[in-house]
Amino acid sequence: MKQRRIKVVQEPVHIKNRRKRRKQRILRAIRSLLVTALFAITIVYAALSPYFNIKHIDADGTTRYSTAELAAASGIRTGRNGFRMLFSNKSRPGLFRLGDAEQAIAENCPYVKRAKVSYVIPGTIKIKIEEREPAAVIDMKGIPLLVDKEGYLLEVDPVLGSETEQNSLPVIRTVEPSSANPGKKLDIPEEMLLSAFKVFDTIREVDAVNNEKMLPEVDYVDTSDLSNIRFSLQARIIVNLGKAEELHYKINAAASIFTKNIKKTERGTLDFSVGKDPVFTPESGG
Repeated sequence: MKQRRIKVVQEPVHIKNRRKRRKQRILRAIRSLLVTALFAITIVYAALSPYFNIKHIDADGTTRYSTAELAAASGIRTGRNGFRMLFSNKSRPGLFRLGDAEQAIAENCPYVKRAKVSYVIPGTIKIKIEEREPAAVIDMKGIPLLVDKEGYLLEVDPVLGSETEQNSLPVIRTVEPSSANPGKKLDIPEEMLLSAFKVFDTIREVDAVNNEKMLPEVDYVDTSDLSNIRFSLQARIIVNLGKAEELHYKINAAASIFTKNIKKTERGTLDFSVGKDPVFTPESGG
């Protein structure tokens, strides 16, 4: 029998590569499915296991609130499962962060500027607080409102502890806010607050180079009219600065006139808004 040669037709390279890529895609899909399934099983186990229940709550960065107060404000309590809390969390600012708890703390604790609440495996909650610092008292028709430098209301009619604390906080009179809710920013024009703080800062700068200190004699700064910014000294002298311009010159001159030219029994107005030179008008008009 005559033998025949059979020519072997090799499969084209591009078809081989296509088949190889298809297999790789299938293997990757299977691996991805297995990893997802394993992850899901792990999460379900963690969410059901008492091993991941909250056992400790730690707070750092606060001088105003206890750990128990912050925990109550956040809605977190021991015994709850940490993973359930993470996955029931509506707000997710970051990995293992509890955004809902952070928001609740900020809403319920007026002195809290920023809160970071994290779940640490297996059973710890870490609360990191950045607090607002009292900067001034706003006199609202005789009712004191304690605010920070950004105008956020910390307390209504606060109880100030030491005499040093009372004297160190400047008193500001300005337009009346429409509402006063602790933890919220007062709807007072920002320029009015900034101008008041600028006046107080300038008084401190002038006091730093003078022997006679004026700041302890200041009753309040009134910025309700930005064209006629005023402050009161010893409840008897009103200093009208006009606009918040050339403050260092005006306040330095006011300090000198108050200590050297105005009698201790006189009452009246020292006006810097009427011209180049200040004018003192005694209350009697003399």
